Amino acid sequence: MNRTKKIALCGILAALALALSLFENLIPLQAVLPLPGIKLGLANIITLMALYLMGGKWAAAVLFCRIAALYLATGNLTSLAMSLTGGCAALIAMLLAYRFRRSFFSIYGVSILGAAMHNVGQIAMASLLMRSLYTFYYLPV
Repeated sequence: MNRTKKIALCGILAALALALSLFENLIPLQAVLPLPGIKLGLANIITLMALYLMGGKWAAAVLFCRIAALYLATGNLTSLAMSLTGGCAALIAMLLAYRFRRSFFSIYGVSILGAAMHNVGQIAMASLLMRSLYTFYYLPV
């Protein structure tokens, strides 16, 4: 795939990830599971797709475009901080797992590791913002 096609695909995937993020905010998961901040993480599927289709540099571009556009759409600074730390932690973990995909990890393992590290990153940022280590008790949930 040449560079022009990768740029176009990157824009399409970033727009799809943004749409999924905004759609995800409309799903009332707190009615089913009364836990604050719980989401499905549908936009991370698009980052995983970008990783497998185009590589790590382009997956990072999709991730940062989605986060920046979501911040511009919502204007929530706390959400920006949480998304950046969770997304970066997930991307780093997925990149490392992707390197060892032939011997250790399938696409499902890469996805699960990314989801787990996304949660760890967000809990770490919440702990930093709240200036309390008690937020890590929320991690098993």
